Amino acid sequence: MFALRGEELIELRGPSTAATFDAYRKMPDSVPGMIAWPNTILLRGPATVVVDPGYQTQGDMLEGALRARGVEPHDVGTVLATHLHSDHVSALTQLGEAELVVHEAELRTPHAVRLRGLRDQVTVRELEGAGGEVMPGVRWIHTPGHTPGHVSYLVDGHDGKVAIAGDTLGPDPGWFERMQLPDGFPERDAHLAAFRALREAAPDVVIPGHNPPVHLTAKDPR
Repeated sequence: MFALRGEELIELRGPSTAATFDAYRKMPDSVPGMIAWPNTILLRGPATVVVDPGYQTQGDMLEGALRARGVEPHDVGTVLATHLHSDHVSALTQLGEAELVVHEAELRTPHAVRLRGLRDQVTVRELEGAGGEVMPGVRWIHTPGHTPGHVSYLVDGHDGKVAIAGDTLGPDPGWFERMQLPDGFPERDAHLAAFRALREAAPDVVIPGHNPPVHLTAKDPR
């Protein structure tokens, strides 16, 4: 996190992503700014799929990360978007003519309208309703709260079921672990309902938008 206090530039890095978010909210008497790098997930199987391609950056980070894993950008046939905030989808332009899967409610949001040029090279597949199957082994559930059209993806992996939850869990992973949110949190009831929907899906691992994966056990609250 960076902050400007008068003519002084402050750089602050917490011991974890959540701690840096907390410092961002509490920095007094300054103009703060932060880049919150998202998690981008590559699914490999019968199809090559990217979930939340991330930021468009100088140096084409997504393209380089794919090639480091033996994947060319044009090999990606499907992009799954948890939501359309720029930090999660602006690197879409580094891929080829893929299919973009996104909830219909997300396409009507102001932030999605502002980014509509990013979708020029892709074919948009709109999800409707509360959930369903994207492709064999990949399902989705509507988890609004962070945005109206936010969804989470449930993937059948070799080692169990993985929930790719995007920004539903928020910046503090402890909120989901305790199934609690601070009073006054924006769209608090919707977020808690999304927490419950994720728990009911019974994943073994939950991948948040900006924190390390959460491994669930039988002792975790359901």
